[in-house]
Amino acid sequence: MATGPLTAAEVCALLQQRWGASYDVHLIQRRRRIYLQIMWCYLEQLSFPLDESTYMARLMDLVETVNQLGKGEAVRTWLRTTTDRPRLGKALSLPLL
Repeated sequence: MATGPLTAAEVCALLQQRWGASYDVHLIQRRRRIYLQIMWCYLEQLSFPLDESTYMARLMDLVETVNQLGKGEAVRTWLRTTTDRPRLGKALSLPLL
């Protein structure tokens, strides 16, 4: 089990282990709350709009923000334990703040 700050490579590995795909991940702010959302599209799809290097750069920025918020361990635990999965039109959401 990893400890310390969350990394983009770790998030990518957790997504692959959990669901077999590198799902698109976003931080969304709504009504003064911040959520981590796992979208239904993924890097391995032919129609995915980003290439691998752009996806990883964006994931690194997102993970840096998550770590600055002090929520790296919460994200790590959630990715390992959530029983839901991303489905077309339904993102998974984890409230961070």
